[in-house]
Order: sequence, then structure tokens, then C-alpha cells
Amino acid sequence: MKRSVRGGFTLPEVLVTIAIVATLAAVLLPALNSQLTKGEASRASNDLLAVQTAINTFVSDVRRYPDSLVHLTTAITTARKDINGNFYPPKLVARWKGPYLAEELVDNKMVTGFGGEIQADFIKSPSNEFNGISYVKVDIMPITLDEFNGLDEIIDDIANSTTGQLRWSATSSGIASFYAVPIQ
Repeated sequence: MKRSVRGGFTLPEVLVTIAIVATLAAVLLPALNSQLTKGEASRASNDLLAVQTAINTFVSDVRRYPDSLVHLTTAITTARKDINGNFYPPKLVARWKGPYLAEELVDNKMVTGFGGEIQADFIKSPSNEFNGISYVKVDIMPITLDEFNGLDEIIDDIANSTTGQLRWSATSSGIASFYAVPIQ
């Protein structure tokens, strides 16, 4: 009698393999998701800090505070205004040595981590908003509170929505405000 050679796997072998793969997935997927979230927070943090550096360099050259991302990427003209609403005089226009920001803008906004956008226009914060000093305020939106907390831990070393350089807007959900540079 000839013995028949059987091919394939038995049902118990297949079930054990599926159980092992499912267990590995259950253990590894949360860790992978956590790393992806940290990566998004790092990207947003790096982008905000790049804008802060660009503003400081712009101020060093031009001696005025920009009112938008466009001032950091495109040469200013005498027809543009600074954050205080003053036109740039020709002497200061000639001092522009940009671009100060290497990122490409999309609709004058900067796409960043979490699928958020650093908004085109900067805001001069009232002096009562941040320790009695006005700041160039940079908004990033949309961003969830959980995403904000991850970003805040990087920027301010603690997740606190009401103190530090990064703040969560309680009145408008989905907006984080970064107090980038004090206005002197």
C-alpha cells in the first residue's frame, strides 16, 4: 500500500498561527500608534519653533515685527504693514534678507503635524494675556485637546492649557496659540 502525502496545514495549526499573529498585533499596534502621535507632535513643535526663529531673524534685520507668514517667505514692500499696522519704509524694506522660513506655504498657511495649519496672519496679543507683555501670537488649527496636550508637553514641558508659551483656546475649540516672540 502506498501512503498518500498530504499537503497543507491542519486546522489547529492555522488557528494557533492566527492566535499568535493577533496577540502580536494587540501588543504592537498601541505602541506604534503612540509613536506616530509623538512624531506628529514633534513635527508641529519643530514648525512652531522654526516660525519663532524666522520671526526673530526678521526682527533682527528689519527692526519691525511681521504680521504674517508671507513676510517671512516673500520680500516685503512699502505697501505692506507690520504687526502694529505701520507701513514698512523703503529703508527697512531694503534690509529684508529673507526668506526666513524654508517651508512652502499653502494658501499662505503652513501645513504641520496632526494635519493642522499654522495660520497665515499673526496676532499681536494684548499685554494682559501673557505676563503684561504683548507677543506675536501664532495660531495653529484645527487641533484636538489630546493633540494639544502632546504638543504642549514638548513646547512647555507640561500639558497645561492656560500657562506657558502654548495655550489652548477655551472659547474656540480646535485652536492652539503659540506666544512666539515678545514685542518690545
